Amino acid sequence: MQFKHPELLYALFLLIIPILIHLFQLRRFQKVAFTNVKFLKEVELQTRKSSQLKKFLVLFTRLLLFTAIILAFAQPFIVDSKSNNPTHTSIYLDNSFSMQAKGSEGQLLKRAVQDIIENTQQFEPINLYTNNNVYENLSAKELKNTLLEIEYYPIKTDLSAILFKIKNNIKKSKALHNIFLISDFQYYTNENKFEIDSLNSYFITQISPKQVSNLSIDSVYISDQNNETIQLTTLVKNYGNSKENISVSLYNNELLAGKSAINLAEEASGKINFNIPNSGKFNGKLQLDDENLTFDNELYFSMDRPEKINVTAIGSDNSFLSKIYTSDEFNFTSTTLNNLDYNTLNQQNLILLNELESISVALNSTLKSFTNNGGSLVIIPSLNMNLNSYNAALTSLKMGKVLGQVNSEIAVTTINFSHPLLKGVFEKQIKNFQYPNIKSHFRSNFTRASSIVDFEDGNSFISQTVTNKGKTYWLAAPISNQNSNFKNSPLIVPIFYNFGLYSHNLSQLYYTIGNLNTFEIPIQLSKDEVLHVSNEKEDYIPLQQINSDKVTITTETNPIQSGFTTILHNNTSIKQIAYNYNRQEGNLNYINVEDYFGDATNINYTSNVKEAFVNLSEVTKVTSYWQWFLIAAILFLIIEILLLKFL
Repeated sequence: MQFKHPELLYALFLLIIPILIHLFQLRRFQKVAFTNVKFLKEVELQTRKSSQLKKFLVLFTRLLLFTAIILAFAQPFIVDSKSNNPTHTSIYLDNSFSMQAKGSEGQLLKRAVQDIIENTQQFEPINLYTNNNVYENLSAKELKNTLLEIEYYPIKTDLSAILFKIKNNIKKSKALHNIFLISDFQYYTNENKFEIDSLNSYFITQISPKQVSNLSIDSVYISDQNNETIQLTTLVKNYGNSKENISVSLYNNELLAGKSAINLAEEASGKINFNIPNSGKFNGKLQLDDENLTFDNELYFSMDRPEKINVTAIGSDNSFLSKIYTSDEFNFTSTTLNNLDYNTLNQQNLILLNELESISVALNSTLKSFTNNGGSLVIIPSLNMNLNSYNAALTSLKMGKVLGQVNSEIAVTTINFSHPLLKGVFEKQIKNFQYPNIKSHFRSNFTRASSIVDFEDGNSFISQTVTNKGKTYWLAAPISNQNSNFKNSPLIVPIFYNFGLYSHNLSQLYYTIGNLNTFEIPIQLSKDEVLHVSNEKEDYIPLQQINSDKVTITTETNPIQSGFTTILHNNTSIKQIAYNYNRQEGNLNYINVEDYFGDATNINYTSNVKEAFVNLSEVTKVTSYWQWFLIAAILFLIIEILLLKFL
């Protein structure tokens, strides 16, 4: 026999109270003098015997009365499973963010929790599975306490992984199970079909929101920048009917930095642009108001420019570059090829090859690795250059090749004012510009190059080629005073300055919780030192690889809360990183569970949790006895009244 409320059985200990009252209640008899003493003694003896019998009968009846009442409130029952039916219960409850959606009776997760608590008392012990935890052999009380403490989890586990865990526990218990799968069954986590066994019974409950609608701040990225401003583009997605005047706010920490509105058609997306100053640190938060799913209403990002940009010029005469790359903004290093320290090149943001006669194999390999990692490279050829070595380097950088030298004077006449490198440099397009002249230059064949400045014949003088993560700038002619007056041109300062300014790639704006995230922290640590990641609720040591001049940090399941986290070294903040929840759950697109799982006889489909447990009760005979104990209590009460009245 099992009890729905077994904790009430502790009240049986209170039965000691009426026993004590009956056993220690002493009655004193008053003496009355009569002449026939012998007759009175016989009457006294009979009275005492009948009184003691009456007391014990009343005591016994009351004990049975209170026992029956306590057992009735504990609600005893017997579960009699039909032959070959499962006797154990496993429940998977989806606690992902999509379960925040509202059904007819409130949020899907909270309604499911309440229904499970109300309908599982007779099926204990129970194994409970969520996206982040497994709870085994829970009693009804333990299950209730566990369910009431469940919170939304940002990482939605694939359903096949959940079923794999359930089946492993089934093998350990060596018994068949009733398996409840309670979820909204979003499409993106259940794309691949899989087969379920035919031995266990499956109760699949797909709970759906009342209204399939959601607004989401999907992403943010830098769409444009110059030396004064950065343009941020925010992508907003609408999963539902068309909406107007969707307000999106931009904050820098707690300070409002911008606000805009957008109209979105049904199942459409749109972009909003914000301009922020290109100076210093910016801890941004984008926010909109949406009453459906709230986890994707905010998106955090962080931009942190270094104090100075590292620039190295390799050549024999770099004095003009030192006047552009001043110490207030740049760490400028000038070196010849013979004195070059190759180990420092990967720490640079910009490398300039200033009229080298040849590019060695070692330098070629280093430059390829440098640009692949996001570095910027400027190549200024020499009049006496080794064509084969240059072409080998350009081919390695996947740019193209130099065709040959042209020894005729030519003028620079065209500026591509719309090129990203020159945006913000000129207030308007200038027609009477003092263009430089070039005495000798090189023709090239670059298929993926974008032109910045052109010769009068339409060929590029300065061009840009994007190579993997980095950028390579090619000048088609030497700019020494013997070959050109370009150093005296107003163009040289803004172009070379922007070479350096745009060589710094802003660190990734944010990372996604649940993805494999890797980033580098430029710091030197001793052998026993480690970095911590900390926010308002967590402080942990992430997976990290310590190198001589940097630490590579890898995160995946932590942190579990969106917002800003701080990288700490000896309790000192060295960098802030922004984390956001995965946006995929914002798309309320669901699978058809009957097509997905099939129509096997051991599968039962329902649309609410209560119905699933009712269906289980139909195949599991549950006999309740609380009514009989209540009738017995009434019967013992009547017997006690009769004893007190007639005995």
